[in-house]
Amino acid sequence: MCALIVRASLVAALAATGSVAADPFLTPGLYQVEVRITLPNVQDAAAPMFVTRCVSPDDLESGKVFSVLSDNPLRNCDLLDYQVMDGSASYRIACAGPNRGKAVALFEVAATTFRGSIKMNMGGKNMTMSETQAGRRIGDCP
Repeated sequence: MCALIVRASLVAALAATGSVAADPFLTPGLYQVEVRITLPNVQDAAAPMFVTRCVSPDDLESGKVFSVLSDNPLRNCDLLDYQVMDGSASYRIACAGPNRGKAVALFEVAATTFRGSIKMNMGGKNMTMSETQAGRRIGDCP
């Protein structure tokens, strides 16, 4: 009876491992990303911007795939606490120095698409904004 329980546990563990491997987090490749900046109480703060970028396995492992894409000083700050679980990715940004900026990001991720937002506080400027991104895979990297 004990051997039967051990075998059943082993089969269940192998099945769970196989299902994780069969469902990739995000496929590396060339992505088109729509980027929008929003400010509280301001309608149409900026026109949407489209960025085409190559996403590598290193970008997926480090979290750089979801980094700030707009012309914003927080894009040069440290990305911290990057976590991936259950079809989502999250991290925070912390800038060095006095009156430092910070941000929190949350993304929903599928095999060939992602969507999310980065909520930013610009530090000493008492200014908040959000950058939303919606990306889709359009092919392989050149």
